[in-house]
Amino acid sequence: MELSKKQTEAFELATSGEKDVILYGGAIRGGKTYWLLTTFCYLASTYANSRWVIVRESLPTLKRTTLVSFQALLAEGLDVYVKSFNRDTYTVTFRNGSQIIFMAESFDTDKELNRFRGLEINGAGAEEINELQEATFHKLIERTGTWLKAGDVPAVILATCNPTHNWVKNRFYDAWKEGTLPKRWSYIQAKITDNPFIPKSYLQSLKDNMLPNDYQRFVEGDWEVIEVNNRFATNWDDKYVVDDIYIKENEILYVSMDFNVEPFGFIYYQAYQDSKGFHFHILDEETINEGSINQAARQIEFKYYPWIHNMIITGDYNGNARTLSNGSYYEQLSRELKIPMRNIQTSANPQHKKSRNDLNYVLYHHPDFKIHKQCESTIRDLRFVEANGEGGLVKENRKNIHERADHMDCVRYAVNHKAVSDWIKFNQAIRG
Repeated sequence: MELSKKQTEAFELATSGEKDVILYGGAIRGGKTYWLLTTFCYLASTYANSRWVIVRESLPTLKRTTLVSFQALLAEGLDVYVKSFNRDTYTVTFRNGSQIIFMAESFDTDKELNRFRGLEINGAGAEEINELQEATFHKLIERTGTWLKAGDVPAVILATCNPTHNWVKNRFYDAWKEGTLPKRWSYIQAKITDNPFIPKSYLQSLKDNMLPNDYQRFVEGDWEVIEVNNRFATNWDDKYVVDDIYIKENEILYVSMDFNVEPFGFIYYQAYQDSKGFHFHILDEETINEGSINQAARQIEFKYYPWIHNMIITGDYNGNARTLSNGSYYEQLSRELKIPMRNIQTSANPQHKKSRNDLNYVLYHHPDFKIHKQCESTIRDLRFVEANGEGGLVKENRKNIHERADHMDCVRYAVNHKAVSDWIKFNQAIRG
């Protein structure tokens, strides 16, 4: 089991005990899976009675990819260290009593991640962590180091990835690039060119046959490239992202909310006119993962208590539905925040096609539309959420970054509210 120079660097770091979390990869065919499996097999065979788990997003994917690679390692000679491989529980038991457990995240059928309850392990592997939920990563942190029957064993989380624009980019790549990655975390960038075992003919075939964006992203490891087909916000431009807008005293603070089963999303914004003209500033955002109105109210109070007396809440009209014994979502918010119902202003949710036209009109014509860089989910939606052939939002598959539109909906509702829609009508009138 020979390792490349880059794999050896990552292997030595992973087994040294110097790091708690190591992310390896950032491109295809860089030897990510081989490194992950080899490292855990070494740890399992070195530390008797230790326990390790390797997670992939679904069981079919686990069987098709990671387990095939593991079978190849067994055939290369690893089998001499292995006592048994239970293919019902996907548990490998080594001759020294150590175990490696292969697990599927299966978030679609286990959103509470109950399968991780009671799991006691020394360390964990997140195979293609870009396909996993951030909540799963937190579970792995929670469970790592809880197995105490193997002595002094390095507690480590190892992960592999391809370039992505989800939470992995924010937590790892962006922090690594900015030099703010936690001290005991490490990102080791590995490209296909770092893998000496790849034939040159294969490298050339990728260059000749892959689409340019795909080649740049998956072969060159460029995290900034992502293909978007028929973007909903066609007039979006990264120039709108700034870090120098602030809440203005004595102007209304709007909260635009979207109610899903999970999560709730909302944005804070101000839309007003003064002596300098019209302004539309998205200042902040929230994601309430448990779908809790109480938690949403506490976040609003925590961040913007001084502005509650001058706050208007708008957003998803479905929040008016009285399906709960204690009232609609908006009625609950009114009670929790102690604001009158007249401060909650909603209208029928705009049709996607009209909403798309209005949003893009604002992006193109508004003299001062800005969004604070801390609004990462909202910026992501504006960059990547796609429209279908009729101009409607495509948002059926939440695993697809192009279809996760919670904060896009918040922006649509903000544009539909009087403060912005009146500007649209005024501007269209003077333009003829």
